[in-house]
Amino acid sequence: MLALPGASLAQARKPVVAIYKMEDLTRSGQEQTLSTMIETAISATSKFRVMERSRLGTLVGEQGRAKAGLITTDTPGRVGGFEGADFLIYGTITTLSSVAKSDLGSSLAAGLFAQPGTSTPSCNVTVATLSIDIKITDAKTGEVRYVSRIDETQKSAARCGGAGQIDSSALLRAAADNIAGKLVTAIYPIQVAAVQSDGTVVLNYGEGTVAVGAVLAAYSKGEAIKDPATGEVLSYNEEKLGFLRVTEVTGRVSRAMPASAFAVPLAVGSIVRPATQADVNALSKPSRRR
Repeated sequence: MLALPGASLAQARKPVVAIYKMEDLTRSGQEQTLSTMIETAISATSKFRVMERSRLGTLVGEQGRAKAGLITTDTPGRVGGFEGADFLIYGTITTLSSVAKSDLGSSLAAGLFAQPGTSTPSCNVTVATLSIDIKITDAKTGEVRYVSRIDETQKSAARCGGAGQIDSSALLRAAADNIAGKLVTAIYPIQVAAVQSDGTVVLNYGEGTVAVGAVLAAYSKGEAIKDPATGEVLSYNEEKLGFLRVTEVTGRVSRAMPASAFAVPLAVGSIVRPATQADVNALSKPSRRR
């Protein structure tokens, strides 16, 4: 889990994020497009500032010259610091593939309307898969602070007599939004910003992080668990309070309603995270009447 920025950093200014390097092992040529989409998605959260690529390129050049001994530095012997950037994001597109699969239902339906004596067309759907390894490092120390794998899948509409069409831009956009959501909320978790009189819960994230219909779990933050050797805070005791379902998403905030009973009233500052699939399945089951 990514450590929170210091209080002075959070209060003085928004942390600066730079998309440092995107690689493409699939040779699809989409790494620059993905970088741009990630920048846009992170900017849309309003939690960070994104460093322009021209500025980042200048800093990379300065690092190279410092390493070669062509310029002096206040931190001799150390390479890796980026003045002005707090976090660097690296990514690698590891998989980008599409597979045509037979759609039996559509093929049967097409056969019902086929002219007598003509062959029944074969109907297919195309399933595209995009996998990205992503990591974020502390720009000052070079320490890896967060690592994640993003998997996105898109299924086309059925097409008879040919392959279904995939919207590659939509697939990349979904991956960029997923990356932004995971990275941003790792630093600043989703929290309850307000609880309105009608029960509506206002969350401090909007577009690009949560979606209408999403089920979220709310937690209260309890006592800190510290490493007895170093005193470092390792985690917090948390209590799951209940579940919310997102009803509205705007630019910077979203609104949700309780999807379950809450043992105690939900308080401002409570942590909110995506519910597990097991929790979602349990909520969807009708309660048994005794």
